[in-house]
Amino acid sequence: MSGWLAPRPGDPEREGVGEELTRVATAQAGFFTTAQVLRLGFASDEIGERVADGSWVKIERDLFRLKDCPHSDLEEFAKWCTWFGAAAAVSHQSAAELHGLGHLYPRFIHLSTVLSPPSPTQQLALHRRSLRPEDCEQVGPLRITTPLCTALDLAASGISQELLDEVVADGVAIGRLNARALHGECGSLPAQVAQRVEHALATCT
Repeated sequence: MSGWLAPRPGDPEREGVGEELTRVATAQAGFFTTAQVLRLGFASDEIGERVADGSWVKIERDLFRLKDCPHSDLEEFAKWCTWFGAAAAVSHQSAAELHGLGHLYPRFIHLSTVLSPPSPTQQLALHRRSLRPEDCEQVGPLRITTPLCTALDLAASGISQELLDEVVADGVAIGRLNARALHGECGSLPAQVAQRVEHALATCT
């Protein structure tokens, strides 16, 4: 990736801008948004120039990727986390899949986000809500709900009890879920959701 972000000649204020974008994009599996490059100090007309010369690849509306950034298995998730911003997190069935909990085989990428724009693709299932810092963890370029938060989300969702039992059993078996901590959450849950969690925990004993 050397050379593609060299500052324009005779503009000392641009020194380091390219390197900062490289740092930001690398932490996001190579992706970055229009808003991010503008905040870093790029001019709006440079976006088209970089796409035209092949340095940046346009992925979606207002979403780009560094041409030479290595690909990874997580980049489809990272793409949408970047597009929706720092408050977005992979959640629900998709989080369970990435944590290795159960066999849900999600048809969509489930994403929790506080933003309200319509989904740019039918590949996404959006859950519009805010998450506490303790509800999430960082996995490589992704913000993802913790196994505990994921299990609670699924208990409140429409998955079958059998599938929920499998998610919880897997989490306890591999040490990603603490049965006592999960049971402790039941007191603050709606009665039906708490019953589903308690049933799932009972299958682990």
